[in-house]
Amino acid sequence: MRMSVVAAAICLSIVGISAGTAADAATRQPTNIAAQELAPALQTLARERDVQIVYRSEFVGEHRTSGANGNLTVEEALTQLLNGTGLTYRYLAEKAITIVPSPSGNSR
Repeated sequence: MRMSVVAAAICLSIVGISAGTAADAATRQPTNIAAQELAPALQTLARERDVQIVYRSEFVGEHRTSGANGNLTVEEALTQLLNGTGLTYRYLAEKAITIVPSPSGNSR
């Protein structure tokens, strides 16, 4: 009986942690990333939102971004940063995102 209570408590704790992390990604936060080269803009977003953003340097290369401004979720900020670059993003895990070429060559 005690083991099932402990197991239930652990499961509820894990669900609570997962729900909190998912909620973090959907949380809107003031975002003000200036127009600049794409790599430093992505690094700023990763640092400000406590996520990992990984990419191959040849994909990001010399792309520039028009920036991201507003009260945005992580996804909205990424969409603004990647607009017009021919790149998109994919989640690898809850707090890990990769930048890849868009299948159609269009931005997200």
